Amino acid sequence: MKFKKEIRNDLFRWIIFAGCLACYGKTTAQVLPEYSAFPKQSLGIQAGTQGLGIQYTKSFLPAFSARIGLNTVPGITMQYNNRDLKLSRTSVYAIVDWQPLYGGTNWLARKWYVSAGISHYFNNTLYREGIGKTPDYYIYMSRLRPYVGTGLGNIELFNNLYLRTDFGFFIPTSAATSTYSNKAEKVSTGLKGLLPGMNAGVTIYFKF
Repeated sequence: MKFKKEIRNDLFRWIIFAGCLACYGKTTAQVLPEYSAFPKQSLGIQAGTQGLGIQYTKSFLPAFSARIGLNTVPGITMQYNNRDLKLSRTSVYAIVDWQPLYGGTNWLARKWYVSAGISHYFNNTLYREGIGKTPDYYIYMSRLRPYVGTGLGNIELFNNLYLRTDFGFFIPTSAATSTYSNKAEKVSTGLKGLLPGMNAGVTIYFKF
């Protein structure tokens, strides 16, 4: 009797042990690695072809994130063909990012996303110094622009600092105008029309 009781006790212990292992295996199987290219929330500083700015992001679904920001080029003057060329630009934007390969384990699947959004420019003006009979003139570029682009996100630098890269275009919705002749044609036709809206930049952000 004592022998049978010990067998039952040992069997009971093994059943409990096996049950604990099963529960532990189920629990650990549900702990997945971080697949998202987006932080839950972040605040960062952006620098690129659209100028310098600040950007806030928030993830609202596993494969989606929204961001808002402000960029500015504070009246930078440069020399082009020995004449002054000055760009004044300030804009706000709202963009939604989608991670098409969310759930994949390779590096690209965990970092790559595509973007769509819209931007409004409070000022988007190009000044050109005249020469000879050509007077000084201004070119006024489209202010309301939809955005399409792509990028890589959630690239860890150190501690809670991360890097995001972006490349895309803020597409003009109207032709540029000029205060002199048809100079605006140079920035409003073909590929030249897209270049002023090109967005190539990096954002260093703190996620929380």
